[in-house]
Amino acid sequence: MKREKSLRNISRVDQEKKNQHGWLVRMMRDGEKFQRFFYDGTYGGKTNALRRAKEYRDELLRQYPPSVRGNMFNRTNSRNTSGYAGIHKTHSTKRGYYYEVWQAGWVLPDGQQINRKFHYSPDGRSEAAALKLAIKARKAGLKEVERMQLEMDRKRAARAQKRK
Repeated sequence: MKREKSLRNISRVDQEKKNQHGWLVRMMRDGEKFQRFFYDGTYGGKTNALRRAKEYRDELLRQYPPSVRGNMFNRTNSRNTSGYAGIHKTHSTKRGYYYEVWQAGWVLPDGQQINRKFHYSPDGRSEAAALKLAIKARKAGLKEVERMQLEMDRKRAARAQKRK
């Protein structure tokens, strides 16, 4: 069941045994949890409690805006051996052969994941050359993501103008 966007971060709680009825707002930003319960009885019914829950949620969103999509892919973590976000060393097996590769990855605005692999071997391309190609591919991929995002924003703005 797909949730309505207007109820994002808000859940309905009805516990008959505890006589607990209301709306629960839960959100997490930068590792910090925010949670607050809005009782129907305290706020004069379901509708008013929901209205107050939405106001609280909207205030939290103003104070702590959502991170940019793909933000976790744009930071290195402790397991990253390349020193570059979105690029890692792995292996690939093709037609029974095992290849060491540097892989660059990024996510398009529509959610599609893109990966590019660059193999290296003692008798072929060097590991440093494969890493350079992976870095170049990731930079090109991120430029494409930025271009696609700008295009989507322009189209969204044009549609909004037509509605006015």
